[in-house]
Amino acid sequence: METFLQDLKYAARMLLKKPAFTLVAVLSLTLGIGANSTIFTMTKAIFMQSIGVKDPSTVVIVFSSANNRGAAQQQYLPISYLNSRDIREKSDVFAGASVFIGSGASLIVSGQQVGVFCPLVNWDFFEIMGIKPELGRWFRPDEDDAPGAHPVAVLSHGLWKRQFGGDANIVGQTIRLSGQPFSVIGVAPSDFHDLGLIGSPDVYIPIAMHGPMLTGVQKDWFDTRGARMTLMLARLKPGVSYRATESALTNFGQVLQREYPKDNGGRGIMMMRIADTVIPPQQHGDWVRAGTLMGVIVGLVLLIACANVANLLLARGTQRQREVAIRLSMGASRTRLIRQLLTESLLLGLIAGAFAVACAFSTRSLITKLLPNGLPNNLDFSVDGRVLVFTLGLSLIATMLFGLMPALQSSRKDRLAALRDRTDIASGSTRWYGLRGILVMIQVALSLIALVGAGLFIHSLRNAQEIDTGFEVRHEFTVALNTTAVRYPQPKAEQFFKDAEDRVRAMPMVANAGISDHAPFTQTIARTTFTEGADESDPRNGRTIPISVVQPGFFSAAGMTLLHGRDFTDSDTAQSAMVGVVNQAAAQVLWPNEDPLGKHLHFLLTTWDVNVIGVVNTVKYQTLGEAPQPIIYFALKQQFMPNVFLWVRTRNDPKVALPDVRAMIQSFDKSLQLNRVRPVSEDLDLSLAAPRLGAELLGGFGLLALLLAAMGTYGVMSYSVSQRTQEIGIRMAMGAQRRDVLGLIIAAGMAMVSVGIVAGLGVSMASAWAMSSLLYGIGIFDVPSFLGMSALLIAVALLACFIPARRAAKVDPMVALRYE
Repeated sequence: METFLQDLKYAARMLLKKPAFTLVAVLSLTLGIGANSTIFTMTKAIFMQSIGVKDPSTVVIVFSSANNRGAAQQQYLPISYLNSRDIREKSDVFAGASVFIGSGASLIVSGQQVGVFCPLVNWDFFEIMGIKPELGRWFRPDEDDAPGAHPVAVLSHGLWKRQFGGDANIVGQTIRLSGQPFSVIGVAPSDFHDLGLIGSPDVYIPIAMHGPMLTGVQKDWFDTRGARMTLMLARLKPGVSYRATESALTNFGQVLQREYPKDNGGRGIMMMRIADTVIPPQQHGDWVRAGTLMGVIVGLVLLIACANVANLLLARGTQRQREVAIRLSMGASRTRLIRQLLTESLLLGLIAGAFAVACAFSTRSLITKLLPNGLPNNLDFSVDGRVLVFTLGLSLIATMLFGLMPALQSSRKDRLAALRDRTDIASGSTRWYGLRGILVMIQVALSLIALVGAGLFIHSLRNAQEIDTGFEVRHEFTVALNTTAVRYPQPKAEQFFKDAEDRVRAMPMVANAGISDHAPFTQTIARTTFTEGADESDPRNGRTIPISVVQPGFFSAAGMTLLHGRDFTDSDTAQSAMVGVVNQAAAQVLWPNEDPLGKHLHFLLTTWDVNVIGVVNTVKYQTLGEAPQPIIYFALKQQFMPNVFLWVRTRNDPKVALPDVRAMIQSFDKSLQLNRVRPVSEDLDLSLAAPRLGAELLGGFGLLALLLAAMGTYGVMSYSVSQRTQEIGIRMAMGAQRRDVLGLIIAAGMAMVSVGIVAGLGVSMASAWAMSSLLYGIGIFDVPSFLGMSALLIAVALLACFIPARRAAKVDPMVALRYE
């Protein structure tokens, strides 16, 4: 230990003696390690989020899947209540499992209505999660058995603090949820929130209260085995692996298919760890690929930085040959010298690591500025112990990457020959100049890969912004109208929707208004759909297609185009024959190359006979990059939905009209909560948040790689010029012109750069193919990205070569001939 401290003190003195060298080395490493620490902080927030349950790696969410003939398998769908109940009661797959039915309710607090997320769960839900109450108790088995007999509730810690001021006497008090009285029996602990896909519920109630609390399709579908409406949270059995449990769950799904072929034909059961559902399961693969890409790019930046510092150390090692030779002649072993030199490298790495932690601390503010609406509430971008350990480990790895090879080279026994030299200037051997040239080639190749990746994502983002969504974006906003919270009966809700639509449409700043049950880029209910003549006894003969419910005139208000047939009218009521409108994608999928008008559709678990009366253009349903998504539209009066969105198309900036429209709607009923009023452009921005963040970060890392590669090229060319001073003097004394010297030096440098660019282009093409699923409208060889970034790198490298070459061209031949 004492020897190590001596080495550390000596290393500090040596670094202080060469402040320029130390500054450049620390800066290079800080950029490389800091970039990696930043990405690790993001990765930790997205993929390693702490879930406030006991042993979260053994807690899973159970889903269903669908296999329809002629269509790709659909995964991570909800599961029916009856199927989930059978898994809970009849299977031995899990140590414990609870049904989870997401529901909304209005909570009355001090005379004010507050919308709350209020799921229904089984009595042992909290025991399965392995947590203890902050106050009170959890549900008892009898409170889960008698329907409607035990109106009890457990509050989340957040709601208890926000709405009840953390009242310690809350247990035993009565609250009203959508008009129904509930007795508070407990409060959840403070860290029980952000539970993956299920989010952060506000109030938990027992499943036995489904009768008075569920409304609409949830109430209708509760006892329907084929209706997907629930999730299930479960815990793996002790000692049983995830894979074994997954296999057993698949087998139980096959049992359900055999027992209930009409309802469960083609339906399987699948699961995912709760911690992995922070990202929506359908998008998990894309996020993993994007995270991997980010990790690779910042890894390249670190390698470039390490190559830079290795080059600096190699050059410095040449200058320290006499020092090393003296140490060897006085009996120092090579191992002792290597340890000393690695200690200097370690000190550089640790200093850079400390600065990199400071970079990680600034990550939150950086990402807040890059994201359109700041940080997601459920993601933790703090710098914790994991980030610090990662940065320390990376500093140690970087030390070995950039320090070991120069240490081995500098400590070679043949350095004793340096004692014959009269100065610390290198003897002129070019052997390790060749190694430095190879390092520059590697730097150029790696930086081109990073630059091309950034160029691809920037070009992809520009393409995404130009994609036609199929509906109006610039002059549109939406308002959520939730009549469930205020318990409007259907006739009153229908009249309210009609009045609100008419009154808003009549406002001078409004061009049109319409009503739909969905907002832009949000998922709607999907139903298994059959064309006329299909065997409806087997669900696999149908296709699972999203449905949307709209008022007459919605298509025009949303900026959509009616291509064939007619729109819905006020005469399409519950008493008239059922009608539907399909989009172009649905028409092509269901009746390829046929006229869909007059065709009939049927749906699983219903007796509907829906006549197709129109065809509209295909819109982007969930993401901009999706393939054309089939959608079927119904009339609101034939498929009533109590919660809808008012789409308002304005004549000018929608933000100007927004306050007046809000006031107009609330003039109908001041108790109506308008919690979601947002321009469609913001929905579009949110859908592009991940691509935009990726493009901005990759662009920054690409420029960082370019800067480091330029520094490396400049450093090697400067060293080359200093080594060749006598040669240059002789050439000029024999008649060589300055332009000849300039060309000689630039040609040598650009030869290295060219080899690196060719290698980088090859790897970049393979990388572009691997990440094609993350890009919008980008082929395998994107000319602007590949050639543009290559030209940028060549220009920067040319400048890095030109500066030393210009200095060489100005050498005085007489001075150069005396140079040692």
